[in-house]
Amino acid sequence: SSLIAVVLVVQSHVALAQSEPEATLDVSIGGGVSTNPYLYSDAETAGSVTLSVSPSIIYEDEVGETRLGGNLRVSQYTNRYGSDVAARLEASTRRMLDELTSVNISSSIQTARSAVQDGLIFDNSVLPGSGPLQPPEIPIIDTTIAGTRARVTNVSTSIGISRALDELSSANASVSLGATYIGGDFGFDYRDASAQLGYERKLSERTSVTLGSQFGVVDYLGRRTGDSLIVSPRIGVRQQLSDRLSVVADAGISYVDTDIGGGFHRKSVSFAGSVGVCDRGPNQNVCLAANRSAQPTALGGVSTVTTASLSYDTQLSAKDRIALSGRYGRTNQDGRGLPLSRVTDLIGALATYTHELSDRVALTVTPSYSKIYDDLQKRDANYALMIGLTVNFGKLR
Repeated sequence: SSLIAVVLVVQSHVALAQSEPEATLDVSIGGGVSTNPYLYSDAETAGSVTLSVSPSIIYEDEVGETRLGGNLRVSQYTNRYGSDVAARLEASTRRMLDELTSVNISSSIQTARSAVQDGLIFDNSVLPGSGPLQPPEIPIIDTTIAGTRARVTNVSTSIGISRALDELSSANASVSLGATYIGGDFGFDYRDASAQLGYERKLSERTSVTLGSQFGVVDYLGRRTGDSLIVSPRIGVRQQLSDRLSVVADAGISYVDTDIGGGFHRKSVSFAGSVGVCDRGPNQNVCLAANRSAQPTALGGVSTVTTASLSYDTQLSAKDRIALSGRYGRTNQDGRGLPLSRVTDLIGALATYTHELSDRVALTVTPSYSKIYDDLQKRDANYALMIGLTVNFGKLR
């Protein structure tokens, strides 16, 4: 965590040296009802009131952009669930070192007791595969700890560099470090590190091919069982079908070598890949994304994780907008290093209707549905409805 703090400070100083910042602050307050907010096996319907504060600062100059942002959310429930606090702090900077070379640095810290539910709310404003060899941006949901209400704290930092080799090709490399801490003795804390190398070649104005490989290590704290080495080479394609429609896809394998205790290791090879399709216009966006990879989990060791998402948003009128999203996730805990072996599936759907009451005040109505399918324990679905007001301070978007 000290490394994350250093990187955040460095990024802040870089930003402060730039031009006049663009600062905004969104404050939201709302209330609602949920039938099973933490996906417990013994569900209980509860009302809640939530206050959310989201600051954002953007600095831009002729050679790059720096973003600082975060969110603090406090919820109070009407019954046994009590209160809940979730927070996120993130910083990123993108700089052009010269005409051919760019560097990206990003860091984040986040903590929540409702990490599984929070995974249903994600930002799909970025095209899938927005960087060389980057899979569609679908946040990984660790379904192995669903229903525990364990506090999950994640810290991560990464640095990447990309350089154009000539008019048609480019190379990129990145290194990332992370740690996940599970509160309440509900899971196993772990650290992970990875390095990625990639190459991209343009075949035409609209088509590129990509080659790359990721090398990662996972270290479960306080135990050697579950420690893993992950190697995942992939080949992919990026296609701009039209001015609005884009496709990115890659396929390869995940090779996993796991310490299973007693001096023994288990080695496995599985399919890995991703695909993303987006149709983006001035008033309507549709995106579909899917990903399959080997990922560390709190209870299942390094497991095969499959995710898929579908999002749609459209401007109904000058003051009205609606956004829809669906999410599926599966964790196949196949016994790679930790004792529990099971399959957990998550299905979720979310809709948000936004009506602008003024330039700075908006009314939101958000119904949602989520359910965990667990082959060891039955859990009731969560049906929720939230209604709130959001006030924007700072520069209007």
